[in-house]
Amino acid sequence: MKKLILTGLSLMFAVTLTFAQQGTPEEKAQATVVKLAEKLSLTDVQKTTLYPIVLEAKTTMHALKENTELTPEQRKEELAKVKAATDTKIAEQLTEEQRAAFAKHIEERDAEKK
Repeated sequence: MKKLILTGLSLMFAVTLTFAQQGTPEEKAQATVVKLAEKLSLTDVQKTTLYPIVLEAKTTMHALKENTELTPEQRKEELAKVKAATDTKIAEQLTEEQRAAFAKHIEERDAEKK
């Protein structure tokens, strides 16, 4: 009986984790802007300016991930290009102090992925 209950709980946990990673590009963009606002102390104007940039990137990344015609290597290269272009566009909207904090954020983000 204990094994059955533990198996059921494990299955529910696995399903929850699977669905927790999904989301629309709009939701992901909003979450990214909120995270950046906390880390970089963005003004309301900056948040408004960054949202379309991040949304475009998230939409493009979503489309690339869904594209079955690309090889994994091509997909990885295209995603890296989108990420680099987005980082550049974001950095252009920041003050000098915020750019330093953003550079640190990028390093941490890239270290987490590896």
